[in-house]
Amino acid sequence: MNGVRSRRVVVDGCTTHYLEAGDGPPLILLHGGEYGAAAEITWEHCLPALAARHRVLALDFVGYGHSAKLRDFGGQRRLMLRQVTGVLRTLGIDSASFVGTSLSGRMLLDVANGPAPVWPIRRMVVAGIGLAAPAAEARKALEDFDGTLEGLRPSMEVLFHDPSRRDSEDYLRRRYGFAAIPGAWETAAAANLRSPIRRGDNRTHVRPPARDYGGIAVPTCLIRGEHDRLVPDGTWRELAAQIPGARTVTVAGSGHYPQIERPDAFTAAVLDFLDSPDSEGS
Repeated sequence: MNGVRSRRVVVDGCTTHYLEAGDGPPLILLHGGEYGAAAEITWEHCLPALAARHRVLALDFVGYGHSAKLRDFGGQRRLMLRQVTGVLRTLGIDSASFVGTSLSGRMLLDVANGPAPVWPIRRMVVAGIGLAAPAAEARKALEDFDGTLEGLRPSMEVLFHDPSRRDSEDYLRRRYGFAAIPGAWETAAAANLRSPIRRGDNRTHVRPPARDYGGIAVPTCLIRGEHDRLVPDGTWRELAAQIPGARTVTVAGSGHYPQIERPDAFTAAVLDFLDSPDSEGS
């Protein structure tokens, strides 16, 4: 990718790989949580246009891409939160716009909704998230990955709508290359491990509390692919109704990842939101 620099930074003993491009106001891009996710494969087609107006940093979460393969058995999201917080602190970024998708989109919502956000969110774009958890059957197809190329194939049906992406053997093999980086599968699969002394601690039937994102005060844009199998339109609109002033954009002809299937439409929506006067954070 022309003009995109591959960098690494070590914070608190953890190596984070990230892509950097452009100058201007900082824009942080965060990827999803499925097997084979990484900054490069998630944002490669959006980076040039975004970098024309922003200093873009696309991070690999711990366990993904070329970042360290670490697991926090008290909660991997907690480790990711600390990772991003530490990287931004080390790079001297005290205010930024954020774009998150799927897993990282939920993280952005939760951080921005907290009483004292740990990330310096000025504005945010959240893609591929509704008020409810992802559709169970589709989510199961993403989680049931055995580490083989064929085992990754069902996820293509879930993530993508466009046959040029969904049915591409070359693209499947490319995603598998990220899933097969040493330690990537092991880090994610470790979430299913349970200590023998905790086998009776079955919390799978505990109903989570109802989500309420009414406390979000930063300007927010919610994006959904028209054919997203993980996020039904109804739960996406329920989320939008909770966030004061939220902008909504549906990307036609796309599944769960419009930034990959329809990058021009996705990038245009992001830039239109970031450049609009009513998206300026306080």
